[in-house]
Amino acid sequence: MTDRGIIEVGAELPPLKSPRRSTSRGANGRDVPGSSKPKRRRATADRFATLNAFVDLSLRGLRRPEIAIWLILYRDTRNGTARTGQADIARRAGVSVRTVRRAIGRLDAAGLLRLVKRGGPNVGPSIYEVGGGSTV
Repeated sequence: MTDRGIIEVGAELPPLKSPRRSTSRGANGRDVPGSSKPKRRRATADRFATLNAFVDLSLRGLRRPEIAIWLILYRDTRNGTARTGQADIARRAGVSVRTVRRAIGRLDAAGLLRLVKRGGPNVGPSIYEVGGGSTV
């Protein structure tokens, strides 16, 4: 290999450095590879179940703004609730704030969304629970 890190023709390649795996100690004092990573399979399964229920049961009966707003709130959901202002939802969905209010009312009536706490200028963003719902 030359000074600049270029490998000459016919030269042997250097060995690849393997990334270190995180390990923890088992009951017998030996390393248990990969056991320090927390399992998140259940939370992911619940998210897909909600999305699947929405697509399979409710999507057909909704208008485009309602679908866009539901998807934005679904994406913003953390720990079961979404904290997002209506002006931000309107900007991201490409609709007016009034359209957001109407769509949220329709989604609430359809059982796809529940307003947990109403937001405001001195209160902060509204808080929503987002669900997959049933037939619309």
